[in-house]
Amino acid sequence: MPAAWTMTFRSLVLLMATTTASAVSSPSNLAEHVRSSITATLDQLQETGDFAKAERTLQAQFDRVIAFADTDDKALFRDAAFSLRFVRQLGTSDQSIRLDLLAYLRENHNLATTLAFLIKSDKEEPAEVYALLDRLRQHRGEMLETYCNLAAAICVVHDKPFKRRINENTGRSPDPRVIFDYFAANERRMFFGIRNVPAELLIYVVDTTASIDEMMWALNRYAGDPEVGGRFFEIDYDYDHFRKGKPKKVTLAGWNLPNILRYGGVCADQAYFAMTVGKSIGVPTAYASGKDSRVNHAWVGFLQAQRKQTWWNFDIGRYAAYRQVRGSVLDPQSLRRIPDSFVSLLAEHTAIKSPDRHAAAAYTDAAVRLLELAEAGEALMDNLDGEEATPAESPALQADVESTLELIEQALRISPGYARGWMVMRDLAKADKLTLEQKKRWGGVLHRLCGARYPDFYLAILRPMIESIDEVPEQNAIWNRAFDLFRNRHDLAASVRMAQGKMWEQAGDRTNAWRCYEDVIGRYANAGPFVISALQRAENLLRQARKGNQVLMLYERAFSSIKKPPDMAGPFYKQSNFYRVGNLYADRLDEAGRWQHAAAVRSTIRTPR
Repeated sequence: MPAAWTMTFRSLVLLMATTTASAVSSPSNLAEHVRSSITATLDQLQETGDFAKAERTLQAQFDRVIAFADTDDKALFRDAAFSLRFVRQLGTSDQSIRLDLLAYLRENHNLATTLAFLIKSDKEEPAEVYALLDRLRQHRGEMLETYCNLAAAICVVHDKPFKRRINENTGRSPDPRVIFDYFAANERRMFFGIRNVPAELLIYVVDTTASIDEMMWALNRYAGDPEVGGRFFEIDYDYDHFRKGKPKKVTLAGWNLPNILRYGGVCADQAYFAMTVGKSIGVPTAYASGKDSRVNHAWVGFLQAQRKQTWWNFDIGRYAAYRQVRGSVLDPQSLRRIPDSFVSLLAEHTAIKSPDRHAAAAYTDAAVRLLELAEAGEALMDNLDGEEATPAESPALQADVESTLELIEQALRISPGYARGWMVMRDLAKADKLTLEQKKRWGGVLHRLCGARYPDFYLAILRPMIESIDEVPEQNAIWNRAFDLFRNRHDLAASVRMAQGKMWEQAGDRTNAWRCYEDVIGRYANAGPFVISALQRAENLLRQARKGNQVLMLYERAFSSIKKPPDMAGPFYKQSNFYRVGNLYADRLDEAGRWQHAAAVRSTIRTPR
């Protein structure tokens, strides 16, 4: 990290003003003016405590940067966005602590910037985050700057009591101050360390709901495990509970990590165990869950590293039969469910230095600001105070979609893993504010930056863009190109075909819809649970077309193409396509009065013991 980032806030601002102002092409030295105004505003704020006035001034300075600064000057965008975020967030905190925190954070700039850019003000209460920071400051104030990523992550995760429900059991986190001490004291034993791990990833380490004793037990037993997701299979499956409904042994014995290892559990306990062991040894982990056509499943994802590459692995820690099921995880910061593909994207942060990650957030803040002004029918110039630092020429950016996209592209070019930037672009497409050419262009940008490494995320963002295209032939052509990209990912390819089928159904074209569903049935009957949905949609089309007599042939053809799974235990065998499609086929045979044939099919799919 550059030495300047370890200076106090005031020293940093003055240094940047003197070293960068001359490089700014502006009649009145825009960069110098903005940074001097930021410092003066914060000085005055410490004297008066007038947060509302300070916020108005800093908003005007941010608008001035958006309007007139060189969009390549990421440091200026970052400084202006930070000061506005900082004052706006801190201004929501309790009056009894805000001025003390202001002075403390101006002296601890790394902590201030990390926290300000980590907080999601639209999804959490900054006042509660800063209240916890004040508690940590009193507990370990001299250490928070050194462990700024850890402190920030703890503040945004544990600003409210954090707990996690795992079926009939509930885990509750220890005191946040104790969590801080655990990770700081054991930093050398943490797999990735602590100080250099981005706060955006550390939130998936500090969101533990195990006691410190349990975490120490796990650290002593598993420290250095490079594939902690594999601990999922270290836990025996409690078949008596699954098959006979008996209380789980681990619940009766007392639900904790050592007892889960001793007594076993179901997939939820297996995932919880592997996830919590990972957190205890400093590996970002996430408890994931998803549903195929009928049943919920749980598994674990973890950050894996090899040489200089890092990625999230959501496959090792789950049963093979469910690897084609896409899931979601609990965002420990917002407490909302998010797709596991969004978590995978966080691996990008390991290769991006914090100033650049913060700059990406700043450019996105600027883009959102343009959208807010456009929605209100205002222009950037409407909110400036007419000071001499405003150049005479017209603003380079305007409150419109074109300027918004320019800023978003700046953000994502710097930090492709900044999901919020992608969300802004996606929402513009969903709101039908992008032209067809813009959608095509951004589809290319998305593919270039995310397509190869993060295909799940790529499709999650691309899908609403494609669905917003009104012209069905054009939409279909783009779907087909996406399908070609995913030929080696059967789950994503099937998802594309299912989306095409829905598109054709909505357009009233049952023939093409049928072809899409039939393609899924023909290609992917042995690849994942999506064949169930395809069969159901295809059956509906047949019945709508008064071709109910062909339903049996549909299921017979599908069932005959599915391979019987070898040596699969009963509880999991029932989730196989062989069992489920066979069961559906037998039900249709019953409806047709072919009871003997139905009995024969049921005999074929009988659950193994």
